[in-house]
Amino acid sequence: MSLSDRERRLLAEIEQDLRCGDPGFTRRIDALNRQGPQRYACHVSNRQMVGVLLVVVVLSLLSAAILVLTAPTGTPRGGSGSGRAHTKALSPVTARPTMRVLISRVPS
Repeated sequence: MSLSDRERRLLAEIEQDLRCGDPGFTRRIDALNRQGPQRYACHVSNRQMVGVLLVVVVLSLLSAAILVLTAPTGTPRGGSGSGRAHTKALSPVTARPTMRVLISRVPS
């Protein structure tokens, strides 16, 4: 969106008044215009980026391995057979028989 001719003229007049009235302001503005825009982010080398990426990959693989090795098997412990008869009574968190299954196994 560009400025109208009137707006450009007003801005030029304001700038001229500021330049005439404050030489320190003029020096600062000229220095900023010479430098141009700058990034304020720190420089990160390729080696550092590879190191961070490697750490992320290793931690991800380690987390996945822990999850796989500690995952419940889905069959009740100490049960005989295929274990299909008691799968509905298993607790979804621990994959161990619930109290209802343990009570049903008590001999009368």
